[in-house]
Amino acid sequence: MRQRTELLIHRALSAALLVAALIAAAPGAGATPPAPLERLAAYFESVDTLEGAFRQTTRDEAGTVIEKAAGSFVMARPQRFVWDYDTPWEQVIVADGERLWVHDVALEQVVVRPLDDALGVGAAQLLSGDFATLEAGFDLSVTEDGRIRMQPTDPAWRFQRVHLTLEDGVPSMIEVRDGIGQRVTVKLIDVERNPSIDPERFDFEPPEGVDVMQGA
Repeated sequence: MRQRTELLIHRALSAALLVAALIAAAPGAGATPPAPLERLAAYFESVDTLEGAFRQTTRDEAGTVIEKAAGSFVMARPQRFVWDYDTPWEQVIVADGERLWVHDVALEQVVVRPLDDALGVGAAQLLSGDFATLEAGFDLSVTEDGRIRMQPTDPAWRFQRVHLTLEDGVPSMIEVRDGIGQRVTVKLIDVERNPSIDPERFDFEPPEGVDVMQGA
């Protein structure tokens, strides 16, 4: 039970970081496609909300697949998202702007912690703010195949780097390498830019009868 709980918390943090990277990298589409970093900067002027589905694969240091997952997501700046896993087991991760809630349905357990503690120092640099602030906190570059590489300069972040693949003005693939040698890859599907989202969708109330624990 404890091992599964620790795995769920690690996956939740990885997902939160993926969402943070996604929020920061969702640019608007233009008639003439600009350079990747210009599209990254354009995001702050054009995108406030995103919604879609995802398929997530986690590999260990040797490249062996250790988990596959799938579900749906919705997010809004600043610092609000729902990351809803359907498989391999039901889990809902909610950021309400101040706290990160991780609800494991089968275990009837909810873990809650301050959002900034969960995402690491500088969460606002990814989830809100301006491009100048992002540039100050991350080394940004473009790979030969056109992906955006984001590498945090602050060691408090719980990942080593993020690679983003953009298609039609929105992210289609996100890869995160964490600090323990794992690589988490997320393929985004049916992404809708700037949908109308009810703010109450980001409210989370622990179901009656579940255990609620404060995360470290």
